[in-house]
Order: sequence, then structure tokens, then C-alpha cells
Amino acid sequence: MPDKKLEKASKKKIKEILKKHRILKIIKLPEDLFFGVGITTSIFVFETGTAQGNTEIFGCYIKNDGFETVKNQGRQDVKDKWQTIEDKWIDIIYKQSGDDTIQWIKPSEHLSYQVPEKPFEIYEHDFMKSAIDYIMFDEGIDVKTFNEELMHKVLYLSEVDSKDNVITLSFNKDGTKNE
Repeated sequence: MPDKKLEKASKKKIKEILKKHRILKIIKLPEDLFFGVGITTSIFVFETGTAQGNTEIFGCYIKNDGFETVKNQGRQDVKDKWQTIEDKWIDIIYKQSGDDTIQWIKPSEHLSYQVPEKPFEIYEHDFMKSAIDYIMFDEGIDVKTFNEELMHKVLYLSEVDSKDNVITLSFNKDGTKNE
């Protein structure tokens, strides 16, 4: 497992560095900075000659830099947003306040910006879909066939009426369209 050895060696080297120097700021950059590569990028600002100790580290996350990917040209500031965004972030990083992504990182716990986990949420429509999917499975109904037949009937065999922002679909019992 060369990865474990490399990780252990890296941690040891970082501990040695932090005995003489300290990380002041960690600035996490947008996830799509290097489009399609899957690399997480951060800027680390160090102060040399002072040990890290328990001094907390300022961290922030620039989620969006306003750049867009342009085919065969990479990421571009096509909507001229960068100057405003850059000015905002320089101010936030200098003042170490002014954005909800700011974290004070304990060096004993992490040496990187920790992207907060999104709280688990379930919506009623998600629950209903799962319940219906289970009932259909339990009854042996093929979901794909059911969806195709339902779509066919709604599109081609129903009568649609719209009144007072209410849409009503009507079907004949035998599945034929009224003529």
C-alpha cells in the first residue's frame, strides 16, 4: 500500500513544518477550477518563523468565481463578473469576515477547509415516489411498461380541460378516446 506510506510521510512532514511555521489562511477555490480533472484546489497562506501551536486557521470557500467554460477555450469571464467577485473576496479574506463559508479551523482536527455536509432532507414527493415504486414492485408491475402506457393514455387517449388554473384529464373506461 504505497498510498498509506505516502500519506504517513506527508503527515510527518506537515507536522515538522508546523513546528516552525503556521498556516494563517486556507482559501478553497471553486470545484470546477480545473474543468473535468476532479482536482480540489486551495490556497494556503503561511507565516514563517512562528509555530502553529493551537492557533486556529481562517478558512473560506470561493464557491463561484463567475467564470464559465467555453468550448476549446477553457474557463472565461464571459459575463465580466470576476472583478466584482475578486474585490468582494479580497475584502472578506483581509477582514476574515463577511461570508457564510468562513470557518475557524482547529489545527489539531484538520488542516484543510471542511465543506459542510448538507443536512439529510426528505421531501413528501420523494417519499411518495418511493412508496409507489415499492407497491409497484410488490405487485409485480413493470415500471417502464406502466410509465409508457400511462404516458400514451395521457397524451393520446385523454381529453384535457383547463378551467380556473385547474387541468382535468378525462378517460373512457375502455381506454378509447371520445370522438
